[in-house]
Amino acid sequence: MCTANQPLVHPSGQRDAVVAPIMPTAYWVSQGIPEPTAYGMERFQLQLVERKFIYGHVIYIEPPTSNVEAIPHHDLLLPHWRRYLKNLAERGRAKSFFVDRFELHTSVLDVVVPSLMPMHLNELGLCRCRIDREGLLLILKYMSQNSTLKRLLLNENRFEDLDVAEAYALAIKNHPSMEELCISHCMLGVNDHLLREILEGCNRLKVLRLNGNDIGTECIKHIGTFLAGNPNLTTLRLDNNILSDDDAVEITAALKTNTNLKYLYLKGNDFSEAGKKEMTTAVFDATGLSSIAASNHNCEIVYDTPVVTSTLNEKYWSTNRKVRSKIILALYGIDNETDVVQYFRDFPLELIPNVLQLIQREIDLLKQHDASMSAKNEPPQLLGRMFDFIRVWNLPWLFENGGRQSAQDVTAMDVDD
Repeated sequence: MCTANQPLVHPSGQRDAVVAPIMPTAYWVSQGIPEPTAYGMERFQLQLVERKFIYGHVIYIEPPTSNVEAIPHHDLLLPHWRRYLKNLAERGRAKSFFVDRFELHTSVLDVVVPSLMPMHLNELGLCRCRIDREGLLLILKYMSQNSTLKRLLLNENRFEDLDVAEAYALAIKNHPSMEELCISHCMLGVNDHLLREILEGCNRLKVLRLNGNDIGTECIKHIGTFLAGNPNLTTLRLDNNILSDDDAVEITAALKTNTNLKYLYLKGNDFSEAGKKEMTTAVFDATGLSSIAASNHNCEIVYDTPVVTSTLNEKYWSTNRKVRSKIILALYGIDNETDVVQYFRDFPLELIPNVLQLIQREIDLLKQHDASMSAKNEPPQLLGRMFDFIRVWNLPWLFENGGRQSAQDVTAMDVDD
């Protein structure tokens, strides 16, 4: 173990590479720091000197032991940060830079941000770093000057000032390549105005992660307005917030006008089965054929447990295929209080064989995706459902005229489109 005042020569062996001393575990313990954290601080200094944390084009700096909540800031660590970041800047090949569970005091970010400037990063993640207002503004400076940045992660850092939120919104809005913003567990739900300001700049993002922000009714109205405006967003994570059935209407209304969102994550909220059903009507309104066709066919809502419409979000399925499958689900009686069979009453009789063939084919395919369908709908129920479907037509007319249709009168249904 190194002593507190022992100078360390860089592994290169160069005498001019002498850096600050490694402060041992005993020193940090004497400063009132718990022993596991103190040991982590000693190891961290050594790892910086040895130029660890480099994985190809990815820099990932995290505490050396998993039982440490976070490495606190101390001015004695600054020389090691400086040396490490200087070498990193000279190396200049990093594409991703992540720091997790280190307290990044403004004095550290004063070193980090200038060192990152020469690098054309695609990803920057500073999570669980207890970054204050001035630190957030320093990060913003880097983001504004790096045109290649695509992904920014600031999870578990507090956004407490409205002007900081406004500045981030403007920078994200004007950024030429930003695609993903991760600000989970940042307590944005405490002040809905903060979330509203940030959303103002997110129209061009593809992914927005807002997990664990205590987002509730006061905030969901801003999210509803944002989604209803049909931004470019394809993934929105709202897991582990405090949303409830009262917020389902706002989400449902937004999804009915949004055509870009593909995944909406709502795990870990307080929705009842009734609330989930309310939102599911946005993507599968089985009250009639027209309502099914008018449903949102792009978005999958992800709850704690799968719903039947989860089987319809195959990546390569066309919209027509999804619409057809939803009609089959409705005919099959899945999650449906209104019997849509009645809407087929006026279909031409000659289409019966094709429609029945389509029903059986689609049900077989859907069962492959959702084993629960097979479990709760046995073959006798399927046959009964088919009979219900057939009898809406004029059966006496069918038996009287079924054999008189000429080949050219029969309209074929293309079941592959």
